[in-house]
Amino acid sequence: MNLLTQNSKIKKTSKHFGVNLFNFSIPAYKSKSGEITCPLAGECVKFCYAQKGFYKLSSKWAELKFEATKKDSFINDMIKDIKAKKAEFVRVHDSGDYYSKEYLLKWFEIAEKMPDIKFYSYTNNVNMIKKLKSIPSNYDFIFSDSGKQSHLIDKKVDRHTKIFKSLEDLEKAGYKNASEYDLYSTKWFNDTKKVGLVFH
Repeated sequence: MNLLTQNSKIKKTSKHFGVNLFNFSIPAYKSKSGEITCPLAGECVKFCYAQKGFYKLSSKWAELKFEATKKDSFINDMIKDIKAKKAEFVRVHDSGDYYSKEYLLKWFEIAEKMPDIKFYSYTNNVNMIKKLKSIPSNYDFIFSDSGKQSHLIDKKVDRHTKIFKSLEDLEKAGYKNASEYDLYSTKWFNDTKKVGLVFH
């Protein structure tokens, strides 16, 4: 199975930075069988881009990838696909989230086995991430400010998002614009903790 793909923003970002960036998708919010894939989603459910347009059309593949994450072979299958595509950066979830700690730890094992690849993701799982004893150095999290645990975000310490109505408002607030180029959300291209997104 083709586990890694590129949505339009990821393609644009990959070209802009001259790197091989790919994304991994599972269903947005919940699967067709009713399993919740974003257990701590809050207000973001109302405007989640991953429940619209292209993502609706590609939901079949997201479902198959979701099922793949539950298999014992997922770690090896993902490593194989990363190598085949010569990925340098992987955005874990352009839709969906870490639906369990067991699933999160699979990604950590992948990252630990591929120390030269950089992994990152937006997540609403603030508490689970903060309770971890260690995080691979080649992994980065951006906490979403519209989830059920947004009150746990320390905006002076934690890398986090804030959604703005305009680019002007974003810049006035001192946030780094990651609306157009996704890697500006990460610690490798953004030395602040502030990740700004313009609502669209």
